Amino acid sequence: MAVSVYDQQFLTDEQRKQLKAITEEWNRASAAGDRAAMDSAHAAAERIRATAGYGGGADGSLFLPSGERYRPAGLTGYRAQTEAVDRLYDAARDKKLAELKTAFDESGAALEAEREAIPGLYQSGRNATAAQSELAGRNFKEYAAASGLNSGTAGQAELARSIQLQGDIGELNAQESQAEREILRQQTELRTKYANDIATAIADGEYKRAEALLGEYRKAEESRVSTARDQADENYRAYESGVAAAKTAADERSAERKAQEERAERLAGFGNFSGYTDLGYTDEEIANMKRAWVSKNPLTAYYTGAITRDEYLRLMKEKG
Repeated sequence: MAVSVYDQQFLTDEQRKQLKAITEEWNRASAAGDRAAMDSAHAAAERIRATAGYGGGADGSLFLPSGERYRPAGLTGYRAQTEAVDRLYDAARDKKLAELKTAFDESGAALEAEREAIPGLYQSGRNATAAQSELAGRNFKEYAAASGLNSGTAGQAELARSIQLQGDIGELNAQESQAEREILRQQTELRTKYANDIATAIADGEYKRAEALLGEYRKAEESRVSTARDQADENYRAYESGVAAAKTAADERSAERKAQEERAERLAGFGNFSGYTDLGYTDEEIANMKRAWVSKNPLTAYYTGAITRDEYLRLMKEKG
């Protein structure tokens, strides 16, 4: 576990210090083989990241948007209305078993074709993600060139973009696998239930009931395929929202930091170095800055009460 490029970008100085200390705890626990302490340190790190609206994954290196505002809506598929069908067709009976079997086979083939189309849908998502990442990379390079950023900053941003893209693609791959596994599981479950229901309908001579049940199962399976596709779209929209919101928060913190730095510099021009305290400078660092300022501006320091008359005379004597 380590402080990632995302932690550097989205967390405050104080939070990064805390995260570094937690990382050192995790490393000590790992060296000692203390799994409980490792888990505790990881949970503490994730709580810090959660305040900025993201998580770092198992090893803390990823950017996984979190929180209610980023959580995708859980979509619900169509539920087979078997109870209503039973009530409607209690009195309906028929013997067209062959027609029912043909209709079932055709429906199964159509659903399988839709299931096989899922990889193509997710591939489109991966292509769109890669294109968006490439565009963001070009935009940043243009911005870096126009802003005069050094190669180290640009390299770090490129590394972050590459890691982000790998995480995005991995997430889409995981969603694709999950969607296919879920559809296969539900198809098996529905076929088992259908087999039991159809056996009862045939035994009772209720072809009409069986036909209606088949229609409901077909609609339910078709709904699950389309719902899986819609859920993937919803997940990706939520992900984009999380990235945008986290970037906005980071930009706001960066602007606030810059304003603090400018204020501290203005005050320092008059010998007041208190503004550097909020920026995380130590008392020793601030004292060194103040001594340097007094050395360069002894008269101003004397008139503002920063030094005594004797100190002023000593400085002037030293200057010759």
